Amino acid sequence: CIVRKVNDIRLNRQFVETDDEEEADQLLSSLVKAHRKTVFDAVESQKGNHPDIVVDPDAITNDTFLKALEKRKHIGEPEKLVGWLVTAAKNLTIDKIRRTDTQTRRLPTTTLDRLFVGEREALYDASRRAETDAAQTGAYRYREEQLLRLLTYMDKDREIVVLARDERLNPAQIAERVGSTAEAVQKRQERLIKWTNPVMQHLDALIDCLPNEKDRNVMERYFLDQQSFSEITEALGISRSTIEETVKRVIKDWKKTAKDNPTDPVSAMVKKEG
Repeated sequence: CIVRKVNDIRLNRQFVETDDEEEADQLLSSLVKAHRKTVFDAVESQKGNHPDIVVDPDAITNDTFLKALEKRKHIGEPEKLVGWLVTAAKNLTIDKIRRTDTQTRRLPTTTLDRLFVGEREALYDASRRAETDAAQTGAYRYREEQLLRLLTYMDKDREIVVLARDERLNPAQIAERVGSTAEAVQKRQERLIKWTNPVMQHLDALIDCLPNEKDRNVMERYFLDQQSFSEITEALGISRSTIEETVKRVIKDWKKTAKDNPTDPVSAMVKKEG
């Protein structure tokens, strides 16, 4: 076992440090033999209940090693190669799941006004239809979770949304619970609808147009994959404080842009970043 470990370390070093592309291709076969099970198990653990026909562990495992061949000069220390392979495998699995689920998740047009009493019949109708379709029911829940994540740092706004969604309270009833007036709650709901609806309708595009790759990675995982801050920290190797700052800053930008340009917030963001 010790001999094998020493040989693996030597192999990792040769693979990462060689400047000969042909040698790297040859070493890749040995690398696959040494670490394939580790990478395959990482994919299996990440794919959850998705069937192999949707998320193929063998294909993703192969893609992981091909990516290592392409990126080997950026891996750095040979001792970090196995950890790099595991992280890359998990990220490729998440990307595959995300692409597969995107169409299903876009089906609902859940917006904040559907959760408030003024639109409750529309929500109930959608819910009744969704009861016969488990995938659609999950999609509605997914979209509602995205709505709540938009309000991560807006405790008062989040509270009235949760009360309207979970307890079906009208503005007067919410006002009693939060110590406000019905008029104030109604105005707050209207302000929320004004900016959250455009953001929700263009969420994928707003994430895609972020010019900073790290920002995109964080927001994809937070909104599309619905990961916790701790999960994002582990996956991306970024501090929790940096992730929280990123989420807070980007949501603030989206909010301002959606208020100013509700019909086309994406073009406005692109113009601003450009």
